[in-house]
Amino acid sequence: MVNNLKKILKTYKDIIIDTDRHLGLLTLNRVEENNSLNIEISKEIYEGLKELELNSSIRIVLIQGNQKFFSPGADIRELNNLNTESAKSKDLFSFFDKIKEIKIPIIAAVEGYALGGGMELALLCDIIIASKEAKFAQPEVNLGLLPGIGGTQRLQHNIGKYNANFLCMSGEIISGARAYELGFVSILLDKDNFLSEAVKISNKIAEKPKSSLIQIKKLISSNLNDDKNLANERNSFYRLLDSENAKIGINAFLNKTKPNWED
Repeated sequence: MVNNLKKILKTYKDIIIDTDRHLGLLTLNRVEENNSLNIEISKEIYEGLKELELNSSIRIVLIQGNQKFFSPGADIRELNNLNTESAKSKDLFSFFDKIKEIKIPIIAAVEGYALGGGMELALLCDIIIASKEAKFAQPEVNLGLLPGIGGTQRLQHNIGKYNANFLCMSGEIISGARAYELGFVSILLDKDNFLSEAVKISNKIAEKPKSSLIQIKKLISSNLNDDKNLANERNSFYRLLDSENAKIGINAFLNKTKPNWED
């Protein structure tokens, strides 16, 4: 935990909000589920970010998990109870979509695993700081699905078509060092003193003028908000929820067996 934090009064079930001078800190804290992402925590993440944005002293936000998990991705048990129709009616990822409304910059600090939706949450941020031993992947293909929170779109924008295809089609886990080589990790740190170093870097940025930070974020992000392409990705995800391969993949994951895919 960072020293000299001023606690914000509002409390949440699965996240913790703190402030450190001009820096807001949002910690994913769904401990029993290893920070897996369901609708409830996605709502809290957005609401926590919004609360920090409305705090006039906060200029930038750092999102972190714990040493082992930033987030392993979607709560598979929640997905197992959804189909195309129910996922659409619940607007499954709507609170992640709303993160783009946050005007102040957001930094992701990834020390452990950021997989699937966890990696996509990091990609929703403006800067990614990672440890050399951090692990990133888009393994949705192993469930008979695909990234549904903008992964296909943001990855191709950040690392190009061929690298994006490889990560999304293979589901391969890569290290923080490899992610830095590919270009979607901004800063690479040793695991020793990772959080304190990430906070130190974030505080340096938080000392810059808020108005400039907001405008820089707006201008650099302007070509990432192609709603049509993001909607196509989302609809593809929803359709795959009803596929036989999604049932096979999710059941195999939950039962810890090898999936036998349908041709």
